[in-house]
Amino acid sequence: MSKAGYVLAAGMLASAMAVAQEPAPVSDEDMQAAYQQHVEDILASVSPEHGIIALKGAPVSLDVPEDFDFYDSAESQTILEDLWGNPPDSTILGMLFPAGETAASSVWGAVLTYEATGYVSDEDAASQDYDALLASMQKQTREANPEYKRQGYPTVELVGWAVPPSYDAQSHGVSWAKDLVFDDSETHTLNYDMRLLGRRGVLSVNFVAPIDAVGEVKDVAPDVLDIPHFDPGSTYADYVDGDKKAGYGVAALIAGTTGAVVAKKLGLLGVGLLVLKKGWIIVLALLGGVGGWFKRTFGGGARD
Repeated sequence: MSKAGYVLAAGMLASAMAVAQEPAPVSDEDMQAAYQQHVEDILASVSPEHGIIALKGAPVSLDVPEDFDFYDSAESQTILEDLWGNPPDSTILGMLFPAGETAASSVWGAVLTYEATGYVSDEDAASQDYDALLASMQKQTREANPEYKRQGYPTVELVGWAVPPSYDAQSHGVSWAKDLVFDDSETHTLNYDMRLLGRRGVLSVNFVAPIDAVGEVKDVAPDVLDIPHFDPGSTYADYVDGDKKAGYGVAALIAGTTGAVVAKKLGLLGVGLLVLKKGWIIVLALLGGVGGWFKRTFGGGARD
């Protein structure tokens, strides 16, 4: 951990103890054991699903093979909020992990959401200048950082494409990966995005992983994108004149992932997955949700 990381961790621990005027000494071993028990309790409360699953909240069905574990909306929110410390988000429809891995050990996690945007045109997909699009997204991200900071979220630098955008005209799927750095962290975060276009909206599958896992995620991404399928009548090919249109194309779909709401959500998600791989004290330093749990556990004050 960097020197700054230790300072931040110490500050969080001090705040966690402040609610009691004379807190009893708590050893590092006790805190680590308590946190590990907290993780185990959360993981014991969720269980993966496989097979054919109707994705609640979207006109989509999943065919989840034994190679992957799927968690429904409620369980995914437990993972995101209680384990990773993200703010509540009712738009999460589910999560996918490699089979047999947990949310505390997996090198990647994939979050599923759906937005009823209307029909997104793919006419610009083949002709788009994605280098120019990247420059625009980087500028947009820099301009949004003061607002992220004001609201208490990490600021972020969009370093570049980890994987340039590509569009599959047969499956109507688009994928790309961004290389991100949060605050002054030396660790890069990978946001690997995939979108599946439908008649009335877009299904998002967002991977979050360390940047050095880009090869592994890139290899598994096509298999993950094979899991969801739009239901009959809701596929991209089912579009007919008169259906609602989104009013934008594939390029805007990619650029829109730097918007304030999405960046805040994915930013914290990225931090959460990385710190859980690095150790419990970094979790305390960076995740307000888990820090709050320690405050309630060891601080001696009123529980939320």
